[in-house]
Amino acid sequence: MKKIKLIIGLFLTLLFLQTCRDPFEATSKLSGQNLLVVEGFINVGPGITKIKVSRVVGLNEGSKLVPEKEAVIFIEDDQGIKYALQNFNNGTYESEEFNLNILQDYRIRIETGEKVYLSEFTTPLVTPKIDSVAWESNDEDFVVVHVNTHDPLNRTFYYKWEYEEVWEVRSNFQSKWAYQNGTIRIRNSDETTAMSYCWQYNRNTDFLMASSENLSSNAIRFFPLNTFSKTSPRLGWRYSMTVTQRTLTSEEYEFLQIIKRNSNDLGSFFDSQPSQLFGNLHCTSSTEQVVGYIGSYSSDTKQLILKRNAISDFLYNVPCPDNLEPVLLSDPLFDSYLPYWTPVDAIYGPLVDEDIFTVIGFSLGRNYCVDCRLTAGNASKPDFWVDEDEEIAQ
Repeated sequence: MKKIKLIIGLFLTLLFLQTCRDPFEATSKLSGQNLLVVEGFINVGPGITKIKVSRVVGLNEGSKLVPEKEAVIFIEDDQGIKYALQNFNNGTYESEEFNLNILQDYRIRIETGEKVYLSEFTTPLVTPKIDSVAWESNDEDFVVVHVNTHDPLNRTFYYKWEYEEVWEVRSNFQSKWAYQNGTIRIRNSDETTAMSYCWQYNRNTDFLMASSENLSSNAIRFFPLNTFSKTSPRLGWRYSMTVTQRTLTSEEYEFLQIIKRNSNDLGSFFDSQPSQLFGNLHCTSSTEQVVGYIGSYSSDTKQLILKRNAISDFLYNVPCPDNLEPVLLSDPLFDSYLPYWTPVDAIYGPLVDEDIFTVIGFSLGRNYCVDCRLTAGNASKPDFWVDEDEEIAQ
């Protein structure tokens, strides 16, 4: 999305700078032209279709991408049957798992008010299976995750990958106590767990594509998906990468290559000029241009799980002190600790009654060392995640 925004902004700007060196305020119809930008593909077979739709505001407004929140979107087959996509009111539209017939042609239909936008009908392509997603440790203290694939039927030569990463983050200390407004209480187990175990998510933002067209065999080997340092928190406990592979037509491959090439060439008048970015969509009622290419493909998914003990020389250390700070409630500075420190364990005074102790202070830990949500956020635990103790039990 960011790349498309940059490219379109540069495209509109350079279009005028080629013929005018004076300060320019776009007053033509182009300045008010809200280009429709469509991203995604029609997923045939198992899996869902996800389409993102946005608008590029006029040149004088900074060429920003604004989500198109009120569109109505359908998948249409060549027999006229429509399959509705759900609107998530953020510019993203998703289908159910329709298991579309791979023997029919499909297109996307986008309705915005009185306008209708259609992609061209495309014949689905079958995506080869992913052979493997694996990792290797290089000599520079980095971990490289790569993918391998091939087409035994020799029918496709263009590949695109997307991935989602998830990694577990743990607090150094588990807080069993809370002190709020002068009141001491014991945290329940759910609260302590939520503070102690977190998960961070990330998706690739760049174009991951390769072609085997000019290779001696129709295979992609050791294509790098992501590289990160051994000091990365991804290796703190457990790391997952789920990779989705799809094939491309030569037309969409060239379309995406233009976007990728131009996004890497931003900055100088001596760089290559942005090529035309319009793909295979059009407006049925006007000559309005639409940016995007929607094809029909099956996809394949494979997951990599990487545990910290698999990296023999992993270098990640949680940036927290090893010790807690004991502070009594009677300490005049106790309240000054609370904005930055969190109670972990209680400090008990003399026995008051049988089996009853008075809490006279706490062992405090830095907030970010006790509550992982402060650094990792509140994302929920993935459904597929297996805890170490559950794994041992299996």
